[in-house]
This record gives sequence, structure tokens and C-alpha cells, in this order.
Amino acid sequence: MSLAHTMKSGLRVGAALAVGAALLLTVGCSGRDDGSGAAGAGGDSTSAGTKVNQFAIVTPEKESDYGWNQQGIWAAQAAADELGITLDDNSNVGYDNTETVLTQVAEAGNDLIIAHASGFNAAGHRVGLQTGVPTLVVDFDKNEPGKVATVITQGQEGAYLAGVAAAQSTETNTVGIVASAEDLNWFLMAGGFAQGVYSVDPTINVVIAYVGPAAYGDSAGGRAVTSQVIAAGADVIFGMGDGATIGYLQAIETAGTPYPIRYIATIGDVTEIVEDPDMVLTSVIWNFTDAYVAAIQDVEAGTFGTRTYELTVANGGLSLQDSPALTGEVADAVDAATAGIIDGSVQVTRATDLAAVQAIIDAKGR
Repeated sequence: MSLAHTMKSGLRVGAALAVGAALLLTVGCSGRDDGSGAAGAGGDSTSAGTKVNQFAIVTPEKESDYGWNQQGIWAAQAAADELGITLDDNSNVGYDNTETVLTQVAEAGNDLIIAHASGFNAAGHRVGLQTGVPTLVVDFDKNEPGKVATVITQGQEGAYLAGVAAAQSTETNTVGIVASAEDLNWFLMAGGFAQGVYSVDPTINVVIAYVGPAAYGDSAGGRAVTSQVIAAGADVIFGMGDGATIGYLQAIETAGTPYPIRYIATIGDVTEIVEDPDMVLTSVIWNFTDAYVAAIQDVEAGTFGTRTYELTVANGGLSLQDSPALTGEVADAVDAATAGIIDGSVQVTRATDLAAVQAIIDAKGR
């Protein structure tokens, strides 16, 4: 089984997602050129673009975070395998000297760089402009033809589905959100999650806590903050963490509450690192593979930097991971919400800062 297939198997998108199964990206994505056309035919470059023989992904943390970094690396490898090209993996580089690191990667024979972190976007934009090596950044949306393009995740959509599942599963009528940082993706997901909860029952209490402004890898802080949320009565925890995720899980495993506490992960699959897999209600899976394939094809077609790539529920970039808990009424509610997002009858508001998230929580669906 290929890595691309492994990433996409076991994900619950609901029967309604068949409506959007033919969609690869909101902006569109065609198959790789077979060599009969201009793109990628017969040499290192053509009048239309540049053949991609090798591309790089640069991540701030290791693959073992079971989240953002893991899914980016896995998707890049899946794209490389699908297209038969080489991946240059530059993971765990941290956030120091980002521009220098990206410049060195650009000079290492790569035909495309994926700067896989929101904290890399400004430096990635500069490196793409300065070196001329096509650079794909995150959440920046300042595309430069031939040099810089952006991938954006409509994370609020996947989180809305998670909120629906949480509301259907809580027994204490309180659910929690724990975020490792105050950044755009976590704001989008926190706001979407709260909206999903309130769509089921606006009387449910949503408790939110932040580990720190940029505490992505702070597992100790994650454990402490999650314990506080559990003490507030939450029996379903929606965690956004990277390395802080380990702390979230430790807090749940040692909580000692008279009722079970369920965890909803974000971006990756954490079931293999918990003592009891039943503790994991589901995960919002982010699959970047199609976006990366489309970016590579655009480099070869000479159209890179002329569009933004999105991950949405409709195009399969966002979905809930299947689990034994997603059955019966929970599954039915998630399927109905999925269909609503796809057909437009469910509109999920984008919360782009801390105040916007808190306003959604305080409004309780009003």
C-alpha cells in the first residue's frame, strides 16, 4: 500500500463527501504531464516551466510530533512517490536563522521549496524572491508569479465537524480547547470547533486555554494547561499542539476523573502513542498531498505563483479520522454537517485572531 493511500485510508468524510470526491483542490488539479506536452518534457526546463527533479520540505520540528510536521513530511513524501521524484527532507530546523536555512536549501539543487510553517512565511517569501527558486509558503497569500505561492487550510471546516462530534459525545456538558500558540491556524480551528459544538447544543460550555503565544513544542506546559481545562469539567478535549500534544495526552491519561475523558487531535493520528486508543475520539486530518502535487505541476507548467492552494472539506484536504466512536448518532451528525459544508448550507465563520475566537465562544451560537 502506498504512503498516499495510507494517509487517506481510515478517514471519515461521510457519504456526502462523494459529492466532492472528484475535486482535488478548490483551485483545480490535473494529472502529471506524461511528457507529450511542454511541461517537464525532455530536459531540465522548457519554455513553459522547469522540470522538477528534486524538491525540499523544511519543517521546524520532527516528524514525531504526530501533527503539523508529521503530516507535512508524509504528504511531501507521498507527492514525491506519486510523481517519481526526489524529496529533500529538512526537518527539525527550529525557528532560528530561518532565512539562512531556506537559502541554503534553495542552493542545494532543489527545484521547489515547501516552507512548512506559518513562522517561515515571511522568510520564505523573501527567499523565493531573492533566489528565484519557487517557494511554497503557508498562510501568507502574497503570491509572486514564478517565485512564491501559498497553501491555505480552511481549518475551521474540519474543526466544525470535530465540534459536532464533541457535542454529541460529552456527558458533562463541557468541552475544552487547548492551543499551543496564538496563531492563525489555531484561531481558525478553535472558532470552527466552537461553532460546531453550538450547532448541536448552544448550552454546552466551551472552555479554552492557551499554553503560550508560541509554545508549539511545550509538552510540560501543555500538560499543565490541559489539567486546568479538565478541572473545569471538560470531558472532551480538542488539542492543537505539535510537540505540546504529548503533554495534552499525559494530562488526560492521569486525570483520575470518575468519567472518561476523550481527546480530539488535530492534523495527525495520535492513536499509536496513547495507552488506550479508545481515549481518542477522532482527529481532524490535514492532507497536503494534492496541494503539493499541484504546486509541483504548476512549476513545470510555468504557472507557479498564480494561484493559492486550499485544503477544504469538499476537496478532501480536511476530514475526520474514522474511529469506533464515530458511529450511530455521532456519525449521522458528522455526515449531515459534512454535507452541509459541501453544499454551502453550513457556513463556518473564519476567526482570525484571539478576540474573534472568544467572541464566538461567548455568543454560544447566537
